[in-house]
Amino acid sequence: MSKIYTINTLLCLEKSLKSRLAQLISLSSECSKRVRWLESSKVDEPTYDIKKVDSKVARITKALFDIDMKVKETNAKTKVEMGETFDFDDLMLPLE
Repeated sequence: MSKIYTINTLLCLEKSLKSRLAQLISLSSECSKRVRWLESSKVDEPTYDIKKVDSKVARITKALFDIDMKVKETNAKTKVEMGETFDFDDLMLPLE
């Protein structure tokens, strides 16, 4: 079932997901291995299942893409009335 969100909510969710994505990417690149010494041998053991981390990263990336597309789609349909005080052409004229 589809959920309905406001644009403001989607932008807040997007910010949180970007933060979570950064955490997971950091986790997969820096903290994914634990070093143990067995007798005189160094053994690297994964602390997280890298396939699960990668799967979560992919799902978050897809969600961020979907949010971005929905916000842009909504913005393309939304009209904003600026009033007579806003004249873009006048504002862009060079100084005399």
